[in-house]
Amino acid sequence: MRNRISSILLAGACMVAGVPLWGQNVVGAHGLRRYFDPQTRVLVALPQADTASDEVPAVTTFTGTFVFNFTIAVKANITSTAKIQCTATATLLDVGTTNEIIEQDTVLAVRTGTTATCSPTINYSWNLATGSTDKVMLGYIISAPSEAGVSASLPSRVSEQLTFASISVPATGSTTTETLTPTF
Repeated sequence: MRNRISSILLAGACMVAGVPLWGQNVVGAHGLRRYFDPQTRVLVALPQADTASDEVPAVTTFTGTFVFNFTIAVKANITSTAKIQCTATATLLDVGTTNEIIEQDTVLAVRTGTTATCSPTINYSWNLATGSTDKVMLGYIISAPSEAGVSASLPSRVSEQLTFASISVPATGSTTTETLTPTF
């Protein structure tokens, strides 16, 4: 009996001592912020802010407009009445503040036979600490049919280029126009 009590006490002491090692509230290194790079299909660690410093980095506001002019050659096996939607994207990681910015605009295309046109536009206002060296990744998604939940929506088609261009942050107040001629 004495052996059994000793064993139970020993097991209990081991469990109590082991809780900090296995528990969820373990004090240790915090996880790194990461994002999924769709181009390389790899998780990339974001730069970590210096938590020892209380200084807030100085930021500059960058404003402007991205205009995406699409002329799409429609060759997909979709019905001639299927609505096509165009989504333009602009993404940016401000290295100075580790602020990730994602902008997008989605519009319906106008179809004429085997050609569709659309012009999604993104107006932006970004507070950036390292705007002079940051890069903006421009991308697009084209999909049809755009009606969600329609049972007769097959066949369907999606075309994505998540980064067709990587450009410097445009000068404030400027309009950047991209002319795209994808086949869909």
